[in-house]
Amino acid sequence: MPMMTPTRNLKSTIAAIALLLSISIGGAPCKAQDDEAANTSRFVKEVLKDEYRKTDPPATAPVFRWDFSKADGVSAYSYTQEVSNSTTSALWGNSGPMRQEISGNGVLLVRSQGNGTAEMVLKDMKMSMKIGAGLEGPKTMEQQMPPIAIQGVKEDGSGSCGDSPQYEVFKDLFPLPPQTLMVGESVDVPAQMPFNVSGSVLKVTGHTRITLAQYVDIGGKTCAQFNVDTYISDLKIPPEMEGEYKFSSRDTSVYYFDVASREFISGTIASMTQFSIDAPMPQIDMPGENTSDLPKRAQMSMQSDNLVRVKLQE
Repeated sequence: MPMMTPTRNLKSTIAAIALLLSISIGGAPCKAQDDEAANTSRFVKEVLKDEYRKTDPPATAPVFRWDFSKADGVSAYSYTQEVSNSTTSALWGNSGPMRQEISGNGVLLVRSQGNGTAEMVLKDMKMSMKIGAGLEGPKTMEQQMPPIAIQGVKEDGSGSCGDSPQYEVFKDLFPLPPQTLMVGESVDVPAQMPFNVSGSVLKVTGHTRITLAQYVDIGGKTCAQFNVDTYISDLKIPPEMEGEYKFSSRDTSVYYFDVASREFISGTIASMTQFSIDAPMPQIDMPGENTSDLPKRAQMSMQSDNLVRVKLQE
């Protein structure tokens, strides 16, 4: 096989970057598959690791809502995240998938406004990323992330985050059922994620199932244990958009909610998100470069496996 020239490398890299910039989703992506194991995060075992002593339900059915009645009341959580990404593209030939290993930690604040709403702020987030083909001799980058904030979060956990990918970190956090549940009961609520394809923001839909698994004792506090499963895969492509697109996202999480203080104690999320695309290649013009030998179709798949932990700080 002939060696790839530096010019061809440059063109392929620029083409790949252009393709990546034209495709984005909330959270992180990857190739859709029907195999159940391939759709499940390898971090699921971490979600099920914590064990607490089972306790009796409260005598009165609790209100599964935050308490945002006091101004400037703040709940501070440690926030940690691990991400494993893998990207393949026809533009890279047989060089193998590009891999990323990301870890980060920061502080998540839930600050009550005293009017039934709160703002959430993720701050002091330090990220470390290793990137490379096969992670052989990967480059390591360190980054201090700027604070990310959303306002107007309601006591039921709802609030508008918009479709910006940076806000997706908040959407999976702190799930609350829309109604009172008895132990063993579940409720399904709609779920969706934005999928940006060449500037068009498409909606991928599915559902989240919240189950009140049991009540447990955590440090003398009676806490509701919510087992949460989310599956999103319903993607409708307008006929005017040529190509084949596939998407799936599966989350498994466990959260503990203090029914007396009406705040979360902790939560762990394992998430596997995948997509693939086979579509006409976006036109790329590079002065002085002949781009006619670039692939005519954009063929790419991405996979992102995520683990997120939040824990109330003392």
